[in-house]
Amino acid sequence: MITNSTETDRNNDVNISRIAIVGAGLSGLSCARKLTQLLKKQFYKITIVEARDRIGGRTSSIPELNLDLGASWIFSHHTAVRTLADELNISTLQQYENGISLIDSSNGNIQRTNMGNIHGGVKRLKGGTSSLCTAIAQELTTQNESTVTIHLNSPVTKIDYTTNGIITIILRDHRSIVADYIVLALPPKLLVSTIELTPALPVAVTEKLQTCVTWMASTCKAILVYDDAWWRRKNLSGFAISRYSKAQEWHDASSETCNALFVFCLAGTTKQEVIDATTKIFGNDAINPSAVFITDWSSEIFTSTSINDGRGGHPHLSSICRQSQWNGRLWLSSSEVSDDDGGFLEGAVRRGIQVADQLAVLIKNEKATN
Repeated sequence: MITNSTETDRNNDVNISRIAIVGAGLSGLSCARKLTQLLKKQFYKITIVEARDRIGGRTSSIPELNLDLGASWIFSHHTAVRTLADELNISTLQQYENGISLIDSSNGNIQRTNMGNIHGGVKRLKGGTSSLCTAIAQELTTQNESTVTIHLNSPVTKIDYTTNGIITIILRDHRSIVADYIVLALPPKLLVSTIELTPALPVAVTEKLQTCVTWMASTCKAILVYDDAWWRRKNLSGFAISRYSKAQEWHDASSETCNALFVFCLAGTTKQEVIDATTKIFGNDAINPSAVFITDWSSEIFTSTSINDGRGGHPHLSSICRQSQWNGRLWLSSSEVSDDDGGFLEGAVRRGIQVADQLAVLIKNEKATN
């Protein structure tokens, strides 16, 4: 079941393992999915709370056009997310890169170059990457209707852990959820700046989380849709680079459903600035897109708290951030916390599964000794 609010949860049945997951992005949903597979013979209840009015986190797609305004690429070595897509029957799209690439030089001239294998076999997903989250949520709430609930519009402000092993999650509207275990599947910086934890995490862990880069938090992503892929007719790959405008990197985003370029931009870039920069580097064919979509992730309050949160490259946290806290009751699960491919879709899936594997073992062992 997916709802737009929560009711105060006071289920005190000691035979049920109550698991709360904060964040309905790819990591949180992957964790929940794996838990339902591992705990089939256990009595459990999973409550997922999401601050946004949608699931998906930093995936945000236009499914009918196979376009992504958030995370998009799956690389050849990203086995966890590729396996997940296969299990959910979501097909992949090859990233187009045939032809000449363009580079905006310091003197204002546009250099043409054949860069060959630009993307290294990277793929996109049919329906966009949010199709992963949509499919997981549908699976969770139909096949596990009595055990899994997803609550939207439910920002968490405070989480308390008492000595009797009870966790109380306080929402912004002052309602509460009670759990035995909690998984925090949100960006580390956002966690430490918006949720009060009692008791606090160890200082060493908090310091690592405070300095962790939030992937995409300083990024604006735009998509320009055209009536035809005119760049392909001109033997252009769609790939271009500029460091002299707010729009900085272009890629072909076309599929059988549309002709499009997607553009990585600096935070604060406007639609017109994207069009102007695209026209400068590609020529007048780019002047009149049939549609323009843009998402500035630096202004997404449930992604980051500062435009600086995303500066510093792909994140990598030390192993102390992957250790459970509160006597095994609290776990961190976001792409940034993954032991590999931090910031990527792969990291989100990988970490969600890791947490589920370890938490399921803990739950089974605790039940066996009680």
